[in-house]
Amino acid sequence: MQNSNNNLPMVSVIILNYNGERFISCCLDSVLADDYQPKEILLVDNASNDKSVAMAFEYQDKITIVQNAENFGFPKGCNLGIRVARGDIIVLLNVDTEVREGWLTELIKPMLHDPQVGLTGSKLLFPDSDLIQFAGGTMEPNGLTQHRGYGQLDNGDYDESKEVEYLTGASVAIRRSVFNRLGLLDEGFPLYFEDIDFSNRARQAGYKILYQPSSVVYHFETYGTKKNSFKYYYKYHRGRLRFVLKSFGVKYFLSTFAPYEFDWYKRCGLINQISPLLCAYCTQLPKAPYFWLKGFIRRRLPSTTM
Repeated sequence: MQNSNNNLPMVSVIILNYNGERFISCCLDSVLADDYQPKEILLVDNASNDKSVAMAFEYQDKITIVQNAENFGFPKGCNLGIRVARGDIIVLLNVDTEVREGWLTELIKPMLHDPQVGLTGSKLLFPDSDLIQFAGGTMEPNGLTQHRGYGQLDNGDYDESKEVEYLTGASVAIRRSVFNRLGLLDEGFPLYFEDIDFSNRARQAGYKILYQPSSVVYHFETYGTKKNSFKYYYKYHRGRLRFVLKSFGVKYFLSTFAPYEFDWYKRCGLINQISPLLCAYCTQLPKAPYFWLKGFIRRRLPSTTM
């Protein structure tokens, strides 16, 4: 879908909301102020019980509102929005964000010049600060994730656009053609690692995953599950283990994951992570045969979207 006036691709911005009363006006105001055209804005609500939906309806002449009957979680909620979106490029944006001027134009710019760029992601800053929250992601052999630049001053050290291992779903642009080829977000990740999983699938399919520092977003990272709580660590490690089991085979698990995991135990001194980690093992390791068999089939049928 192209706009005949400026020949730019139609972009669908999907904002998933669940009880985002505190953030929704700031998020929508900043996105609506962005001057990129043509675009559509879809607010997908996961059965919020606060005032956020009523607040969203104050913008109903400028956005499309999709109301789900229940809280479907992040990937399924986003997928419902993707299915009704009209754009050639889909942008997923967290409701607890405020975008800077030029955010969208800069975010999709690499896609206009290189057809191999499948995903682009913004630089994320902590709100009301010049401290970096995310400048592209890297991953350790056992699936532990690292945000480049986390907590560092935004002084230009992370202003180079570059390929990275993964992008966060807080602000990410994805070509429609990538979804058409790979399928949508994996709804088996109710929270955490669905964005990493999709980035990995895209990289394996030959797409470039690009961090785009000129697209800047302020992100309230503490919204949702409380950091460093039992619940947070359990959900994080559950997603991590599912990702590793799904993405890599038995050989990798035994020869690479397991040794690195044990070495990580020694280095980090688990303490408040041991209980949630054990719970994550109990829920995910029994699924290993299923994931390994599915992966075995997928690697021999590269066109599948499994």
